[in-house]
Amino acid sequence: MIRTEDIYDAATDDEAFGRLAATLADAVGARSGVLHWGLAPDHVAEISYSGYFSDGQMAVYDQEFQEDDIWSVALDRADHANRVWNVETLVPDRTYESSRIYNEWIRSMGDDTFRCLGGAIRRDGTTGHIGLHRGRTQRPFGAREEQAIQQSIGHVGRMFAIRSKLDRVRHHGRSLQATLDMLGHAVFTLRPDGRLIDCNRGADALLRRGDALLLRQRQVKARDPRDDDALQTALRAASARQGGQASAIFIHREGRQPYMLSIASVRVGAERQIVAIATEPDGQDGSLVSRIRALYGLTRAEAEVAQALCAGQGLEELSQARGVALNTVRTQMKNIYVKLDCRRQSELVARIGALPRLSLFEDEDRVP
Repeated sequence: MIRTEDIYDAATDDEAFGRLAATLADAVGARSGVLHWGLAPDHVAEISYSGYFSDGQMAVYDQEFQEDDIWSVALDRADHANRVWNVETLVPDRTYESSRIYNEWIRSMGDDTFRCLGGAIRRDGTTGHIGLHRGRTQRPFGAREEQAIQQSIGHVGRMFAIRSKLDRVRHHGRSLQATLDMLGHAVFTLRPDGRLIDCNRGADALLRRGDALLLRQRQVKARDPRDDDALQTALRAASARQGGQASAIFIHREGRQPYMLSIASVRVGAERQIVAIATEPDGQDGSLVSRIRALYGLTRAEAEVAQALCAGQGLEELSQARGVALNTVRTQMKNIYVKLDCRRQSELVARIGALPRLSLFEDEDRVP
């Protein structure tokens, strides 16, 4: 019997989430189970798996065999979503038996996993998977087990959606903390229409000086009309429905060098908000790494990896250069994609590449 309490406990309790795959497997007599969710079919934010497979074996799967998982590919078909399947009806035994994942991953570790009860779950922008397994010599899954998991799959989908929303809230908190860490920058958080939500102490001081930016009816405006045209255009681009593009403009002031205003959008739950950072070229750290940390709430390591990816470095090259495991770089890359709300390296390059360098840091931040 599958208790709904066990499923919903996993929505907010990390340890309960870690146990849930094993709990579901035990309920239907499976010897192993895997659960994971992400923001797209090819993205994994969190995974729960029973102890049948080791951490090392799952890491090998993630690095080398995830794209060859023909069971997951079959379940990802749109007309298969949100229902449980005996996967043998989707992937014939002969096809699975000749597959790379079976011969090079399953059999290479002396295992005979051959049967799967699984499903793809899509809810509130979150994509999840469930897979419960038996060995080749064990009896196939029956209608009773399929029905038991089907009755729970809606609860599992809601649990995934809750964890996704909580993850976004935690990311927003990290973004705010990164903002506090960026001493020397004036940081504004704006609504898509340019109305001010919040600003840090540096931004408040900048508005009080009134030498470049002004606050009129809660909207941030540039004093120079030409600069304001550029500012409003950049805000509209950042808040576009199809996904905002990062950009940067100069805001001029009399008798001194202009401010560099870096602008990008971030998602907070279902909402899109705008973050704008005003940097003085002759002031504090204005490097690309510094600015994208504040714009997107990246850790310093993630910001450095993002800059390197934009410069064309590959994952293996990055792993060697930074002296960390390849899997660490992969994890950092996934975190970067989530925080920048993009799915591929070309989108990452487009967003970060749109932020021009300050001359003081030109050699340091060379991005094509």
